[in-house]
Amino acid sequence: MKFSTKNIAYIAIIAAVSVILNTLTLTMPGTGIAFSLTYIPNFLAGFYFGPGAGFIVGVVGDVLGCILWSKGAWLPTLTLSAGLMGAIPGFIRMIPLKYNWIIFISYIMTFAVCSLGINTTTFWFVYAAPKNKAFGPWIKIKVATAFLNMIANLVLNFLLMPVFNRLLLPRLKEMLAQKQRQEKTENNAQASTDDGVCERGEMIS
Repeated sequence: MKFSTKNIAYIAIIAAVSVILNTLTLTMPGTGIAFSLTYIPNFLAGFYFGPGAGFIVGVVGDVLGCILWSKGAWLPTLTLSAGLMGAIPGFIRMIPLKYNWIIFISYIMTFAVCSLGINTTTFWFVYAAPKNKAFGPWIKIKVATAFLNMIANLVLNFLLMPVFNRLLLPRLKEMLAQKQRQEKTENNAQASTDDGVCERGEMIS
């Protein structure tokens, strides 16, 4: 889908917010345990502008955040995870559900795939395994803190949703209308082509 200049500007602003929140992430050195509000901008990009925009915002926020305020080595798998945090809400948004359910399911899926799956596995290999830490106790702490972080983001997201809708919902409606116009144009063009083929066939016969 093509983005208007205005929508590109909104996506750039959300990406900038993601970068800022990445730099403000609170971490416990050498543990991989962190508190961050980056769920929210990634969710907004995916929810309002689609999975592609969400993925881009997540990746840009993680990479630039790491460059501007490095808290350790850059880990590509964490960048992939950040991108998926934006893409997953975009895909969930395609399901015909009320947006409260879309928010909830998006956060649960993001938590399962990104926080529990990719991030926890990465942090285990990078921080815990080299120190011969027992996997059981470490993973319990990591999962508990990641879950609390997700809940904090989810609650804040729900509370701020009226503001986000006022600012960004018109952009979503504009994109959907643009998509419908494009599909209508393509259908009309296809119908014209089919009519032309039928007319030529009748002339030949």
